[in-house]
Amino acid sequence: MRYAKCVRCASMVGWVGLMTNTVLLVLKAFIGIISGSQALVADALYSAKDIISSLLVIVGLKVSRQPLDRDHPYGYGKIEFILSMIISVVFLAVTLSLFVHAIQILTSDAEHKAPHIIAFWTALVSVAVNVFMYFYSRCVSIEVNSPMVRSLSQHHHADATASLAVAFGIIGAHYLGMPWIDTIVALFEIVHLTYLGGEVFWESYKGLMDRSAPSNVLAKVKKIAYEVDGVQDIGELRSRMIGQELWLDMTIQVDAEITIDAADAVRERIIELLAARIPHLGSVQVQFSSGAIDHRHDTVSDDNLNQGTSATLAAEPVNP
Repeated sequence: MRYAKCVRCASMVGWVGLMTNTVLLVLKAFIGIISGSQALVADALYSAKDIISSLLVIVGLKVSRQPLDRDHPYGYGKIEFILSMIISVVFLAVTLSLFVHAIQILTSDAEHKAPHIIAFWTALVSVAVNVFMYFYSRCVSIEVNSPMVRSLSQHHHADATASLAVAFGIIGAHYLGMPWIDTIVALFEIVHLTYLGGEVFWESYKGLMDRSAPSNVLAKVKKIAYEVDGVQDIGELRSRMIGQELWLDMTIQVDAEITIDAADAVRERIIELLAARIPHLGSVQVQFSSGAIDHRHDTVSDDNLNQGTSATLAAEPVNP
């Protein structure tokens, strides 16, 4: 992390989100009901979603930071993906029921009425709060590389957009003679929530299936390794995202004439450079071979490996 205050922000982001969204939920639900705004009631669901997200962020960050143990040699990082998937499934189910309700209101024979103007001001308050929360949680997500906090920041961005749509809908209902537009906005919000739920589900699925690091990150890893004297070639390079951390497995070719101690010094230098220049690096395993590396295969046979060594990094990595 770049600044000391980042540690405090990271530990508080879940609690700040929980308190803020609880207030917004109560405010939007209450004003939505008394003002007759279906869109504002649907908007309250965004805050309800973020309350659950904040609770899971609090739990997820605490569990994922537990040290490695015998039963969890890769740590607890995947708890964040599991909890993110729970969020998505719950809200996909809730939005389906709200969609049916909004369609029933839109197609009913009852007269549509414009919501009270107080719903407009409530929506503007929601926009302001969610814009602040978006930038705050986005900053934290960048520093700690947490998929759950990143998801939380994206949802605050969506909340601000939805509340702005509510405000425009109420203006249209009052001044353009379209009282039914409030329900249309509610339908838009529900469809948007469904999209967000599906996106979070897909990202969680990829995380649970040991998603590899982006190609540009792997290219940077190779470039750094080639900078080390003694590295003749790089064969296998595998990666996996485990919660907030990146884990790497690498095979390098070294000169067959050098000693084991010299080859080990090459390995140590690679790990040192990667720890300094690759953000959020959790563990590196480097194996070295004195034979030619066969690039026709995705993996290198164990028979070709002379030595395999690894290091779990405890030092705080720096940003590139």
